[in-house]
This record gives sequence, C-alpha cells and structure tokens, in this order.
Amino acid sequence: MSFFEPDYCAADLEVRVSELLIATADASDPAVDQAVHQVLRLLREQHGMEAGFAAEVIDGKRVSRRLEPSERAQFIDEQAEPLELAFCKQVLQAKVPSGCYVSAPMVLSDGLLYGTLYSFSFNPDTALELRDLKKLEMAAQLAARMIGERRAQRAAASQAQPA
Repeated sequence: MSFFEPDYCAADLEVRVSELLIATADASDPAVDQAVHQVLRLLREQHGMEAGFAAEVIDGKRVSRRLEPSERAQFIDEQAEPLELAFCKQVLQAKVPSGCYVSAPMVLSDGLLYGTLYSFSFNPDTALELRDLKKLEMAAQLAARMIGERRAQRAAASQAQPA
C-alpha cells in the first residue's frame, strides 16, 4: 500500500522521530541526499511559493543548517531545537502565519518514511488546486526514488570494494 493510494490508512504508519534535517532549493544539510535539493528547486519554481523545503526526522530534534528562500521566509536558523518547535508543527497549530501550506511524505521503495516535502507562502493562494498537491506528491515520489537509487548504488559500491 502506498501513501498516495486512496485506501491508505494513516494508522498503518509506524513513525520513529529522531532528528530533523532541512534542505531547501538553495541550500541543504550535507546529510540530506542531493536528490532532495534538486527536486525542491523544481518544486519552488513550479508552485511559485516563497519556500520549499524537506525535512528528515531523527531523534526528536529539528536540525537546520541554512535557508535562503525569500526575505519573508527567514524562519530557520542553525540551531537544533525540539520537533515541537518545528515550522510545520507551528503552522498546523496556527502559531506561524501561513496563507498556503502543502506537504507530502517521501517514502522509499522499502516503505521507510524518509521525510516530508513542504511548500508554503505567507499569502493565500486561491488558485492552488488539487493538481498542485498531486505535483507535490509526484515530487516527493521522485525524490524518494532518486534517494533509493543512490543508496543502492552506494551499497553496491561499498560491497564491491576489497576489504
């Protein structure tokens, strides 16, 4: 069963939260796969949003490195903080003004939840439609596929090297 199928049930998801790494269309934490950075650039251009970013969650912390979206979107610093303070959670609880906010999970082929793609704007976007969410979901699937392929290549290369 896929996150993107109509019969998907969120209760089927097992989540382990540990640390949150951030990638944007302009910059990325070195631990985040480069595929995410490439997909985010495309995503931000297509949606015309003020920022697009990805989050990988590890150990209950959000660790961000650098963000260079529009001037209004300077909300991420270079410090670790509890996941409860993460932007996505603040938006959902209406602590941060957001006119438009969409997200989609990045699920690897083995079913592992790698992280989430986000796109937002401070201003409402009445033209945003279901097809825009579908684009975000396809971008998340593309990033997950690219990450999976790169992980497989690295694993094959490390096994091929003599000890």
